[in-house]
Amino acid sequence: MRLSLVLGAALLVAALGALQYLSARDAFARIQPRAIAGCMAQPLSGSAEDLAIDRATGLAYLSVLDRRAARDEPLRTGTIMKLDLNQPGAQPLPATVGDPPGFRPQGLSLWSHAPDPLRLFVANRPLDAEGREEQTIEVFEEQPDGLLHYQKTVRDALFVHPSDLAAVGPDQFYLSNDSGAHNALARAVEALFQRGWSDVVYYDGAHASVAVSERKSGAGVTVSPDGLRLYFAEADARQVLIFDRDTETGSLFWSGLIELAGAPDKLDIGADGSLWAAVQPNRWAAMRNLSSASSAPTMILRMPAPVNGFVKPQLVYVNGGGEFSAGSVGTVYAGRIFVGSVTEKKLLICPLPADKT
Repeated sequence: MRLSLVLGAALLVAALGALQYLSARDAFARIQPRAIAGCMAQPLSGSAEDLAIDRATGLAYLSVLDRRAARDEPLRTGTIMKLDLNQPGAQPLPATVGDPPGFRPQGLSLWSHAPDPLRLFVANRPLDAEGREEQTIEVFEEQPDGLLHYQKTVRDALFVHPSDLAAVGPDQFYLSNDSGAHNALARAVEALFQRGWSDVVYYDGAHASVAVSERKSGAGVTVSPDGLRLYFAEADARQVLIFDRDTETGSLFWSGLIELAGAPDKLDIGADGSLWAAVQPNRWAAMRNLSSASSAPTMILRMPAPVNGFVKPQLVYVNGGGEFSAGSVGTVYAGRIFVGSVTEKKLLICPLPADKT
């Protein structure tokens, strides 16, 4: 009898723990689709987890990798592609020259400020000779041939598990770690118990330092066009944090937050100063989508300028995964929305609804 009670209690605790885990990842969330008529898909050789648009030229740079295949194939690599958004029917073309060995691009950010040459910063997770994942930032620079040539690799012990980054100078950037754990076991504990081990790191061109600490699963990070504000997506807390930025030291000062109905991923700033966010309303489905062909919802939100803690996010696009799964980045250019995914081998392109211009 006593053994049965112990086993029963253990099973109950396990069931409650599983329920809490699934609930924390929005496994029971209900999705109300909001479609946009006239969307089209641009096929890609891999999924575009992140994209950055050079608004001076209309070129979009895509972080392309077959991420589902890369989970099981150590030699699978990716690259950066570019798409001319000014040319109807344009096809993605190679954007870089001299990709570093084992290139597996994640988040990326452009530095495009004349007279500095255009630079692209890319979070990379290559595998070393023993099959262990490294954490680096790759820097490319545009040359007269119009291509981005590999310049250097930046490493630091504070680059624990980079998800995204925001360039603020020709050598300076902020980086978000989506985990603060240094091994698989610690990462599992962090995820299971919702530990706040993630952070934002500032790299000043020579040294890295922690700018924001003790956050729950850091995701996208971006900076306002004037460089005075930083926006940071805290996925497990379902919010975007806003910080005022000291442009001399890189220090960040709390300004506010925006609560969301889901886990935010990559962020981007529109030409009008509005903040755009891809949101995962069901993280459990998104996690399953990475390892299988199951669908996962996609949600795109817009936060109109001026972006502050009093802004109400505007729902622009939602689908349950049938049209486009696991959207990880959404941004707007010239009246069109561009959505990339962790797993979909295509880019979703939709006309911008008139009430969101």
